[in-house]
Amino acid sequence: MAILNKRYIEELEEYLNSGNLEEDFKWSVEERRGEILEFLEKLMDLGELADATATRIIFKGQLGALVGMPAGEGSKGAVEQSENPAPEQGACMELPQK
Repeated sequence: MAILNKRYIEELEEYLNSGNLEEDFKWSVEERRGEILEFLEKLMDLGELADATATRIIFKGQLGALVGMPAGEGSKGAVEQSENPAPEQGACMELPQK
């Protein structure tokens, strides 16, 4: 189970803001520089994942509210249903002709 560790995130933020990471990189041996760059790459990947996850969480909550479902109920089904709405729901997959 993942643990949310706000303190670690704050310390990491401070480390990045302070310029200490850049200084560490500047004075490190080549192997350590590679580790720092891999760490930053992984951090950027996690940032993208966090953004996608937050968007999904927010979107599912709003979609459920739109279709009248209580929060946390049937979010997955609602997303699947909205992506492939049935014609009887007024869905039209074609663009109108001019």
